Amino acid sequence: MNRGRWVRLVVAAAVIGALAAGTHLAGAQPAPFKIGVLGPLTGGAAVLGTGEVNGIKLRLKELDYQLGGRKVELIVEDDAGDPNTGLTKARKLVERDNVDVILGPLLSHVVAAVQDFIGQKGVPQMPFVAQPPENAKYPTTLIPSWNAVQIGRMMGQYAYQKLGYRKANIVVSNYVFGTRAADGFRAGFTAAGGTIVKEVFPPLGTADFAPFLVGLPAADAVFSFFPGADAVRYVKARQEYGLHDKQPLLAIISTVEGMLLPAQGDAALGAIAITHYLEDFTIPANKAFVANYTKEYGKPPLGYYPALGYTLVQVLEEAMKRTGGKGGRAELLDAMKRVDFQSPQGRFRFDPDKRYPIMDYYVVKVVKKDGKLGYDVVDVLKDVRPE
Repeated sequence: MNRGRWVRLVVAAAVIGALAAGTHLAGAQPAPFKIGVLGPLTGGAAVLGTGEVNGIKLRLKELDYQLGGRKVELIVEDDAGDPNTGLTKARKLVERDNVDVILGPLLSHVVAAVQDFIGQKGVPQMPFVAQPPENAKYPTTLIPSWNAVQIGRMMGQYAYQKLGYRKANIVVSNYVFGTRAADGFRAGFTAAGGTIVKEVFPPLGTADFAPFLVGLPAADAVFSFFPGADAVRYVKARQEYGLHDKQPLLAIISTVEGMLLPAQGDAALGAIAITHYLEDFTIPANKAFVANYTKEYGKPPLGYYPALGYTLVQVLEEAMKRTGGKGGRAELLDAMKRVDFQSPQGRFRFDPDKRYPIMDYYVVKVVKKDGKLGYDVVDVLKDVRPE
C-alpha cells in the first residue's frame, strides 16, 4: 500500500469514527421535556389566559428553557373558552405532541370537558386557577389554586361572622365554577345563621345584566362570581341599576381582578373579595417577579393570573430537581405533590392527599389610592388547608 492511499484510509477511518461518536453523543441527549398549555387566548377570558401564558414564558426564559437538565418544548393551544375546542386541543397535545404535562385549562367548564380524556391517559395536569373539587377527581390532577366550594364557604362564613351580614343574594355565572362557588357560599352563610334571599344565575357570556338585576330583592349584600369580560359588564351594571350602594359586593377575586379594575372603574369600589395573591406583595419572590415581568412585557402584571402561570413552572422546576429530569409520569407526579418553595404568592406546597395547596388567604377591599384603583388587606386567613 502506498503512503498516499494509507493516509486517505486513516483520514476516512477518523471521519467515520467521529461521525459514529457524534451519533452516539446525540443519542445520549435526553429527550425534550414537553409542556402543553391549554387556555383561552381568544374570547371573553383571553386577557386572563394571556396573562398566565406570559407568566409561564417568563419563568421558562429565566431558566433558559431548561428543566432537570432537559430542554423544554412549550406547546401552547387556544381553547377559546369552549369545551369542544378544549377537548380537540387536549387530544392533539396528548396524542400528537406527546406532552409530559398539561397546564390548564382555565375555565372550569373546559376543565370538566377535558379531564376524563387527560386523566384516563395518565398525563399529569395542573388546571389554571381555582377549580371545583370534581375537577380534581383523577390522581394525576393537581389544582394549584383554591377549591371553588371552599372559597365560597369561607366568604359565606366571613360575611356572617366578621361583616355582620344576615341576608344575602347570590348572583353568579351559570357554569360549573360559579354554581359550585354559590354552593359553598350558601352552605357557609346559612350554617353560620344567615338567610339567602334569592339566587340568580346569568349565563356565561351575558351581554345585558338588566333582566337579572332589576327587581333583585333587598338584602344586606350580594355574593358574586364572574370571569373576564362578564365581570366588567356585571360590576358596571350593578352601579347602573342602583345596587352598588344598596347591596355591597362580596366576591371571589376573579370578579374584581386587578387587570379588570381599570375597565370597571369606580363601580368596583368597596367590593370585598378573597384572594391568595396581590401584585403589590412585598415579599422578595414577588418583588423579583413583578420587576422581571415588567421588564419583559413593558407593564406590570395585573392580578394573579400571570403570577400563577409563573408558579406552575416553578412547581415543575422543583419537581424536576427532585427527579433529576429522569423517570416517567408517575415519578414526575409524585415529585410535583411534594414541592415546597417560595413563589410570588409566598410559600407554596400541596396537601399531597387532597392535591390542593395549603396557603394563606387575604380578605381585601377595592379602594382608590392616589387616583388608582387597588386593594387594602382587611384580614388574613393563615395556612388554610384544603377541604
